[in-house]
Amino acid sequence: MRRRKAAVALFLSLWVLQYALVPCLHGWGDEGHRLVSRVAVELLPEDMPAFFRTAADRLAFLGPEPDRWRDTQEVYKALRESAGPDHFIDIDQPDDFLALPDDRYQYADRLRAAGKYPKDVGFLPYACLEGFQQVQVMFRMWRDPRNAAEHRQIEENIIYYAGVLGHFVADGAQPLHTTVHYNGWSTSGNPEAFSREPLHWRFEGEYVRARIRAEDFRKLVKPAERLQDPFHGIMRYLLASHETVPELYRLEKKARWEQENSNAESKRFVAARLAAAAQMLADLWYTAWLGSRSP
Repeated sequence: MRRRKAAVALFLSLWVLQYALVPCLHGWGDEGHRLVSRVAVELLPEDMPAFFRTAADRLAFLGPEPDRWRDTQEVYKALRESAGPDHFIDIDQPDDFLALPDDRYQYADRLRAAGKYPKDVGFLPYACLEGFQQVQVMFRMWRDPRNAAEHRQIEENIIYYAGVLGHFVADGAQPLHTTVHYNGWSTSGNPEAFSREPLHWRFEGEYVRARIRAEDFRKLVKPAERLQDPFHGIMRYLLASHETVPELYRLEKKARWEQENSNAESKRFVAARLAAAAQMLADLWYTAWLGSRSP
C-alpha cells in the first residue's frame, strides 16, 4: 500500500509539473496578446470598414487563440505539434534570414539541405505571412458585389483570421521567440554571463500581467500605414526583435523578470516591444485591406 501511495504521489507531481511548464511556451501570455490586438485596432484609419474598427473586443479575445490550440489535456498531440513551430523562429539558425523564400516548404527543404530540422528552427515568418494573406483574400471577397449576400459570414471570417494573425505578429515582438536562448542562455558561448535560469514565462507572463497596461505603450504606436512589401516588412520586424535579445538578458541581471520588478528601464523595454507588435499588426491589417482592391 505504501508503494502504491508513493507511485500515485509521484504521478500527481509529474502531472502538476507538466501543466506548470506549459506557459513557458506561450508568447506574452493571455494579457499581452489581448493588449496588442486592442491597441492595434485603435490605430486603424477611418477608411477601414466599420465592422473591423468596432471589433476590438473580438480581436482582443482572439489574440491568445493559437495558444489555446496547445491544450495538453488533448489525448492526441497532433494539433499541439503542428501548431507549435509557428510561434517562433530561431534567427540564430538560418544562414541568411533576409533571403528566405516566401514558401514554408521551400524554406523547410533549404533547412534540411543545411542539416537543420525545420521543426526546431521554427516557422513564425510564414505564420505571419500566411495569416496576412488569409485576411487579404477575405477582404477581397467582401469587396466583390457578387458576395454581398454573404457579407456577414465573410466579416466573421475576416475578424477570426485577423485575430489569429495578431497572435503570431505579437509573438514576433517577443525577443525570446526569435532565439535559441528562449528560456535561459543555452550555449557555452556566454561572454556576458547571462542567466541560464528559465525566464521565459517570468518575462512574458508574470511581469506583463503585473506591470503592463495599454496606456504604457499606446502612445508609442503611430497610425497604421501601408507596407510596400509585407513579407520583407515581417522579416525586418523579426530581425529587429532578435537584436533585442541581449538587452533582455542584461536587464535580467539588473532586475529579475518577475511581477515584483519595478525597474523603469525594464518597463520601457517591454512597452517598446509591445508597441512594435501593435504597430506591425495594425500595418498588416491595413495593408491587407488596401491590397484587397482590384488592380
